[in-house]
Amino acid sequence: MLIEKTNNTFVQLFRYGFVAVGAFAVDYGVYFLLSYIMGVQYLVAALAGFVMGTAINYLISKYLVFQGEPKSRTFEVLLVFLISGVGLLWLELGLYALTDIYGIHYLISKLIMTGVVFLWNFFARKLFMYSRFFNILKEN
Repeated sequence: MLIEKTNNTFVQLFRYGFVAVGAFAVDYGVYFLLSYIMGVQYLVAALAGFVMGTAINYLISKYLVFQGEPKSRTFEVLLVFLISGVGLLWLELGLYALTDIYGIHYLISKLIMTGVVFLWNFFARKLFMYSRFFNILKEN
């Protein structure tokens, strides 16, 4: 169940959850280090963490979740970062709203928004990259 190729959305989402934990550790670790330890403004720190987490997420999920050879590796990476870029907008807007408008501590806001962005990234990649409507993979 953990390694065999599958298009089953529930299995992929389960696997993506494991991948996301690793990517989140990198993302949140960079965010915490930059914002809390080094004093970098929290929205800037979120951007740095998000980029690092996205790179880790792509590399691992490429082999464990969304398998197959793309028609173009460049196009695949661009789509991942485009989808993640939309996720980054969600993250930054959500962090700003939760922290500056609603007064929630920025470390807690990051946890909340990570869950929202996790769902966006998985379902957007599933739909826009690997569905039968927008398939980026080479035909076997």
